[in-house]
Amino acid sequence: MERLKRVFPLLVVLGAIFALGYPVAFLLGYPQAKNNLENRSRWEQRVVEAQPPRDLSDPTTLRFDGTLNPDEGLAVYNRAPLTVDYRVEGDTLHLSEATELITLNEIVGAADGDKRLFRVNVDGSEQPLYLDGRRLDGGYDMPPEKPDGDRTTFTFTGSDGAFILRGELLQPGEDYTMDGNTLVLEEPPPQWLQLRTEPDWARPLRVTGDYAWANERTLVFQEPPPAGSTIELAEDVIRWARRLIGPIDGDNRTFRFPQGEIVPGDASRRVFVDDALLATEGHEPREETDGERVRFTFPASDGVITLNGEPLTPGEDYDQNGTVVTLADPPARRSTLRQHDYQVTDSRQGIVRLGTAPAPGSLVWSSRYKIYDRPRCGTTVMECFLAMPQPPVPLPHWIATRAPSYITRYPFESQQNVIRSALYTAQGTILALLLGGAIGLLLAILFVFIRPLEKALFPWVIASQTVPIIALVPMLVLILANLGVTIQTSLLPSALIGAYLSFFPITVGATKGLRSVDPLKLDLMRSYAANRWQVFFKLRLYEAMPLLFTNFKVGAAASLIGVLVSETETSNAKGLGYAIVGQVQAGSATDLWVLFLVSALMGILFVSAVGWVEKLVAPWVRKA
Repeated sequence: MERLKRVFPLLVVLGAIFALGYPVAFLLGYPQAKNNLENRSRWEQRVVEAQPPRDLSDPTTLRFDGTLNPDEGLAVYNRAPLTVDYRVEGDTLHLSEATELITLNEIVGAADGDKRLFRVNVDGSEQPLYLDGRRLDGGYDMPPEKPDGDRTTFTFTGSDGAFILRGELLQPGEDYTMDGNTLVLEEPPPQWLQLRTEPDWARPLRVTGDYAWANERTLVFQEPPPAGSTIELAEDVIRWARRLIGPIDGDNRTFRFPQGEIVPGDASRRVFVDDALLATEGHEPREETDGERVRFTFPASDGVITLNGEPLTPGEDYDQNGTVVTLADPPARRSTLRQHDYQVTDSRQGIVRLGTAPAPGSLVWSSRYKIYDRPRCGTTVMECFLAMPQPPVPLPHWIATRAPSYITRYPFESQQNVIRSALYTAQGTILALLLGGAIGLLLAILFVFIRPLEKALFPWVIASQTVPIIALVPMLVLILANLGVTIQTSLLPSALIGAYLSFFPITVGATKGLRSVDPLKLDLMRSYAANRWQVFFKLRLYEAMPLLFTNFKVGAAASLIGVLVSETETSNAKGLGYAIVGQVQAGSATDLWVLFLVSALMGILFVSAVGWVEKLVAPWVRKA
């Protein structure tokens, strides 16, 4: 019962800290979670493109996905509105006459009932795939983790389906195993290079549709196609495309995409007026902007003129005569002057302005564009917070569940083992405390016995603590390196820096304690003719014990801090400080907090160890 009373306050404090960790973690992670929810750059993008038929078995009756609305869409073929008469009935397009459907029979290898990986002779990743005239749905699931050359685990939203990596079909049991929704590879894939041209398939992919592309010319089926079946890539078929919304009266140039918000920098966007494809990128003038020129020649006689991305107003900002544009004021040197077939004026509303007003009866449509579909993280701030891979402060149970696996991640023989690193840091801390304690006690004794020395040195002892440790470490490293000390593997820098931080509280505490003697006791000792050393050992040192050990506890914590800082600055890979810096650079917040807890536990143990020594050396202090 007595032990329970002693432990109960500690358990209450730990429980309170654990409980408070949740609101604190959410409050500190709220701004980032809110940004992930609202920032469009962090949303998933969806491609809206002209829809190919679901079934090609009947050349005059084409079935599509969903209901077709002639007021919102149109049938197109070979990048132009379909010239053959047709009528729409629900999800079916009825043609007045059969039209040839161009397909590519570029699949290498016949379907044999077992084969799932096929290679083609062209890049068909954007072409619809048909199996015996029935369109297949492609899709894949991509993990959030990026290959770094060492990673072998990747997290998916499900565990079923085929897995592919860099153009190859992975074999279960041979190339990988599954741990829940986590793919565990036998060999780590090569490092993912952060290049804009790097495709998604640099990571492992899980096939979620009927098939998925493993690279530009390799596709993998979820199930092997039946033996003797026909697999075709359709280079071009009749498709159902989206109209842009806006009156076509010969004067209007402003149109809106049907879904509203679009991705502004979408280079794959395709906008047509009848069969004319409008250029997504702007045209450069023949002349360069030099800060003086006002006349510029463009390839076309009409279009939207922009200066540094901002549209100019005709008649006010410029006049145009054929292909020659005369600006009211010369643009600054190296300004970006462009002529656009169309320009996105409001991406949030999906509004574009054409360079030329379409003639009455024209068709303005798009075969492909991207829209912001939904936030990747979820629909609420809480979902986005829970979806963050590395929140600023992880939830307490994340740290608790991560700690065992992280601490035992490497064998004890490895230099990256946390316990091994903690023991190495503990050695440096002990040396630092012993050295700092010896210096502090020596100075305190000298100050007590030699008053002038205290007046001369004590201000410098105080001034020593004003030197930033972050600046002291490089200077010490330089001095030790000149003396031949191997900084990256030596405990000496850690011991010196730790002693530098710990000697000050010990000096102050010991000096104050040695002087905190009851004058009556001091007079009694003198009446017994005790000499200075007898007074010191039998009275002063006895009276100084409470303050001395209190400041030794402070010195123990300061020594640990100094050692950790020294290990980070000297890149001593053996210590816990170096491991902390490694997790900071890796951005692993949960692992970083595990190391924080390890260092905090070390601090508690060192302070407790000083208390145990106090109990052995000066038991009367505890009794008092």
